[in-house]
Amino acid sequence: MQNINKLIKPNESSVELLVKQDGNFVYDVSEGAELNLCFVLTGQEVNLNVRLIGDDAKVNVKAVYLSCSNQNNKLNFCIEHLKGKTYSTQLIKGCATGFGQTDFYGIIKIPQNSQKCEGAQTHKGLLLSDEAVIKATPELEIYADDVKCSHGSSVGNLDEFALFYLMSRGIDEKTANQMLIKAFLLSDMPQEVEQFITEWIQNNE
Repeated sequence: MQNINKLIKPNESSVELLVKQDGNFVYDVSEGAELNLCFVLTGQEVNLNVRLIGDDAKVNVKAVYLSCSNQNNKLNFCIEHLKGKTYSTQLIKGCATGFGQTDFYGIIKIPQNSQKCEGAQTHKGLLLSDEAVIKATPELEIYADDVKCSHGSSVGNLDEFALFYLMSRGIDEKTANQMLIKAFLLSDMPQEVEQFITEWIQNNE
């Protein structure tokens, strides 16, 4: 498993797309800098620690996980607001089919001296078989009193009404399922991840 340590310099803007990479990723984001990360997982373990070390530092983390019987995923995400007026967002989405499993743990940490911070974390999972498992543990660890933070998690199945609607318009069930899965996974995600999602769906029909 690789170990990546990076410093995002003051007022720098960094964009990274990390596809099918295991590893321990540590980023320090300096004053006025912005880090944009997107992970695509198809059977990997990712441990991410982002430390916002300067005023007005920002991080936006997105991740798509795709799990099947021989591809289990594990995500551990920690965002630390070590300075005031720092901002973070996390959007984690994925699906599991067959006997696939995903374990997501995410935490936002804000110490007492880091006031006026904003942090948001959202996880959405889609179960495509009765045997698949998605575990999600979102957490907030906040000691400051002047912050805006939120977190939430949901796991469910494909919308039967949406599936019925597509099939009633002449679309076969297999194609309708693929359309709904892609729409769910691609919403609010970078366009660059579409090819990996399409390939995975085709290989796990």
